[in-house]
Amino acid sequence: MTTAVVHVSGYSKPKGRKDAQMCYMVYWGIDHPNSHEAVVEGYLNEDHVELFTARVAIRTAAKQKYSRIMIRCDSRFVYDQIKNSANFARAPQEILRLVASIHDFKKQILVEVESSEN
Repeated sequence: MTTAVVHVSGYSKPKGRKDAQMCYMVYWGIDHPNSHEAVVEGYLNEDHVELFTARVAIRTAAKQKYSRIMIRCDSRFVYDQIKNSANFARAPQEILRLVASIHDFKKQILVEVESSEN
């Protein structure tokens, strides 16, 4: 069983400014080719960006035929959305498609999640 352990983070840069960009970081490990940071548009807060990042990691792991992925996130909100993705119809409208997509990926790969806020 091949397992990926991936740390995800959503943040704004520069923090606290009106013109800040929403960014994400997906970290698969030292010198791992899947690790990267990028700017993302269409999300208004860091929790939503972090959830987007988790989906990026899950999709990548599924494509690369990992059998299991452990998502490590900073947000309890993200943890709850991934853990309870089967209830995606209850997710806030602005992230409903993200949560539904994560739920669909769970048919291809075992998804586990840990939050540093637990």
